[in-house]
Amino acid sequence: MRDRSELTLRKQRDFNRVYKRGSSRGSKYVVILYNKNRLGYTRTAFVASKKVGNSVMRNRARRLMRESYRSFADRVVSGYDIIFVARNTIADCSEAEVERCMKAAAASCELLGKH
Repeated sequence: MRDRSELTLRKQRDFNRVYKRGSSRGSKYVVILYNKNRLGYTRTAFVASKKVGNSVMRNRARRLMRESYRSFADRVVSGYDIIFVARNTIADCSEAEVERCMKAAAASCELLGKH
């Protein structure tokens, strides 16, 4: 198994590549931006802008997305860079709602395999 830091998208050029060349899909609480990478594994990032709210709300939004992603991470297809961007509607919702929304958006992007 890979180190957790290896599975996280960190470099600005990697973010820019996903933003410029990648595809996106929006849902009620999250926008998913994704692009194929040349690696044998998937890297992820969880982003919440100042539009989401103050630092407490942004951190909660990132925690909700990370925890929701963990529930279906084993089904995600390898070889992608994925950025999950929180919408400001995520502030007042539960983890179950975010998980359902993220799973549906990932499925519509064809990022979920059959496990």
